[in-house]
Amino acid sequence: MLNIKQREERDNLLAKRDALTEELEFAVEHKKPWRWSSWDAGEITTVSCDIHGDYKRMALIGKALRGAENIVYSSCPKCVRDQIALTEAALRELRVSDLLDNAGIARRFEACEFDNYQAVNQDAAQNLSVCQRYAASWPDRLNAGTGLVMTGNCGTGKNHLAVSMAKNIIRAHQARVEITDVMRLTRSVKRTWRHNAESTEEEVIEYFTTLDLLIIDEVGVQFGSPAEMTILQEVINARYESILPTILISNLTFDQLKETIGERIVDRVTDGGRNRLAFGWGSYRSISGVVA
Repeated sequence: MLNIKQREERDNLLAKRDALTEELEFAVEHKKPWRWSSWDAGEITTVSCDIHGDYKRMALIGKALRGAENIVYSSCPKCVRDQIALTEAALRELRVSDLLDNAGIARRFEACEFDNYQAVNQDAAQNLSVCQRYAASWPDRLNAGTGLVMTGNCGTGKNHLAVSMAKNIIRAHQARVEITDVMRLTRSVKRTWRHNAESTEEEVIEYFTTLDLLIIDEVGVQFGSPAEMTILQEVINARYESILPTILISNLTFDQLKETIGERIVDRVTDGGRNRLAFGWGSYRSISGVVA
């Protein structure tokens, strides 16, 4: 969530955007802003902007103290549009920063990007390409609810690519993305079973099932109690029915994963096994500068 300073910045930017939108209507349609609604319309003349050239400028005339006149003029429409674009960009940057801060990206993986992923072999290069295409075509993936399963050995770059996808999707589309693991997901639900819990089970389940993209790590690790299995199944099934994409990351093989959490769940996430990536080579955690 935005901190106090960020909220103030956002509120100021929103107020500025509203004022600029009103100013643009004045500049283009010569519609009087509400604060000058009682002022008289003056003449419309052609004047020149130093940057954008000629435009039609409208004057508004109001009475000041002792009968003097106050005059305000409409601005260059293109200049106003430029200011709106800058304001929108600042709002977008603030929104992206907030989404990244709340995406659950662990400190160890904060520097992970597609550009610094080490493709140690042809299969790794292919997996990188698939993940880049997934992020680049995010609107289509979101619309279709296309999920992905990433399986294979520890230290082969699964988390690196998952974080890179999350970052790119957030930056380009301001999507709500969260990276978690099975234990954190199930604990957050089970905490609601306590007396005087701050949230209800329904609220927590709804949170996970309405994110634009949910990435669940460590699937199959120390997992198997009936309650945990039920929670995972409920979240994935609800997202499947809502046509929302889910990405599962596991150190198991694809067949082991199906045995552990059920073929039906894996089939739903991978669309019948089509959307899966295998990381079948040895760990390269020991390579300097590489985070897997």
